[in-house]
Amino acid sequence: MRSLRYGALCALTMLIPLSPVSAEEGVTKTEIVIGNVLPMTSSAALVGRAAHFGTVIAAAEANANGGVNGRKIIIKTEDDGYVPARTVQGLRKLMDEGLFGLIGTGAGAGTAAILPILEEEKIPTIVSFSPVKASIDPIKPTIFMIGASYQDLIFAQMKYIHDNDVPENPKYGIIRQDDDFGNQLEEGFNRAIEAYKPEAADPIRYKRGQKDFGAEILRTRSNGVNILVAGGVTTEIPAMLKEASKFKMDLRIATVPTSTLPPIMKLSAPSGYHYYSGDYISPMGSDGTAHFAEVAKASLTEEELGAVNRYSLTGYVAGKIMIEAIRRCGDEPTRACVVDKMTSGEPFDTTGITLPLTFAPDRHISATAVRVLEVDPTAGTVTPVTEFEQF
Repeated sequence: MRSLRYGALCALTMLIPLSPVSAEEGVTKTEIVIGNVLPMTSSAALVGRAAHFGTVIAAAEANANGGVNGRKIIIKTEDDGYVPARTVQGLRKLMDEGLFGLIGTGAGAGTAAILPILEEEKIPTIVSFSPVKASIDPIKPTIFMIGASYQDLIFAQMKYIHDNDVPENPKYGIIRQDDDFGNQLEEGFNRAIEAYKPEAADPIRYKRGQKDFGAEILRTRSNGVNILVAGGVTTEIPAMLKEASKFKMDLRIATVPTSTLPPIMKLSAPSGYHYYSGDYISPMGSDGTAHFAEVAKASLTEEELGAVNRYSLTGYVAGKIMIEAIRRCGDEPTRACVVDKMTSGEPFDTTGITLPLTFAPDRHISATAVRVLEVDPTAGTVTPVTEFEQF
């Protein structure tokens, strides 16, 4: 009798239609999940939230045009609070919930922490929030990067200062965060020192989250530094400038792209300093970002639009590239197909934010040319002083 009941149950089971099982994680008949792990809180929230909204805009634009081959793009973002261990936790959570590809990889140390997982799991990834050279050197089959490395951004500015704005009796110095982000800045600094053989002070390191830089600036002044890499992430930059202004130090200052964000410029304005930065994308408000601005207004609330800044552009570009690669794979997208489309050499249109971008099997990086910018925080202006150049 038991055997008959078991046989009947098996027959019944065969008659019940099974739910379709996706060939890939993060893909259903109606949706494709793309993820971010970003600092949505902490001192880096200004840039993390902006990058998140950039990816939301890219997805909203695609979904407003019918999705990707009939599927809706879903953006899921985990907050890592600017802590590398939480970047790993956030990625694991996204993977557990079903993740197809990743376009927001956290800050430098967070990105470095998840690279082994991304490589092992063969997750298509675009590093765009915080370019980390280790992401693509050596090449990792499923990992791509948009943007010049911090090493190149710092070297480009120091080269410009050396060629065009060098003070009398130049002495170089750097104040940088004591982590992977700071390591990259120091590598760019050291490259300039090796190239131009100037006098240089020993690097000064500070702890993540530090707010007061009185001791560091006093040491910089005592060392006679007049060309300074102010290696802050966000609010650390104006904090350094504030202390330097107390001593009326005559400085040429190099920074990272966050220094061009309006809130950081506003905080820096009272110091009276102009400073340099570098970037690999069109600035906000330029002709190159006109399409982005139009789509952003149609995709976000007024409150969300207030969080949009330069990092929204790179999030948007990463989102567009990932979505277009998925689109090129047709009705049954796979991770392997997306990687194949990424490396095909066929250009990806970024609607003017950059020139069309391409990748290749032996080149997983694009948008690497750097333009040096002069920032006047009092006037609120960011002015290019060079054309784009490869470094």
